[in-house]
Parts: sequence; C-alpha cells; structure tokens
Amino acid sequence: MTRYLFEYEVPSTGKTATFSWIGKSEEEARAAVHAKVADFEFMELSDIVVGKVLEAKETTGNQYYECEGCSA
Repeated sequence: MTRYLFEYEVPSTGKTATFSWIGKSEEEARAAVHAKVADFEFMELSDIVVGKVLEAKETTGNQYYECEGCSA
C-alpha cells in the first residue's frame, strides 16, 4: 500500500490545499480523496478538482496514522 499526497482546489472559492490517502493504486486513492475532500469542504464532487500527486510513500507497517475522529 502507498500513501499518496494530492493537491486539490475548490474553484468556486479559490481555495487550494493538500490531502493524503492510502491506497493500492493512485486511482483508488484519488477517488477516495475526491469524495473525502468534498465531504470536508461541504461541496459537491463536481466542485472539487483533485490535482497532481505531490508525494507517494510506501507504507512499512511501523508507521502511525491517525484516522478521522480518532485521537488520544
């Protein structure tokens, strides 16, 4: 599995930011990021443009990732 860091844009507001996701492929991660960003931004999928991959890191199994809603 690989963690992909994508840039994204909300054209209607001009906002640009980044969001990452772990997936088996870039396409799988891109689709998940698209849906999650639309949810976080309270926008429709058509209002979000997921851009290029800024970074791709292989996961090694000894890394800690905090999921949405999880905190200690």
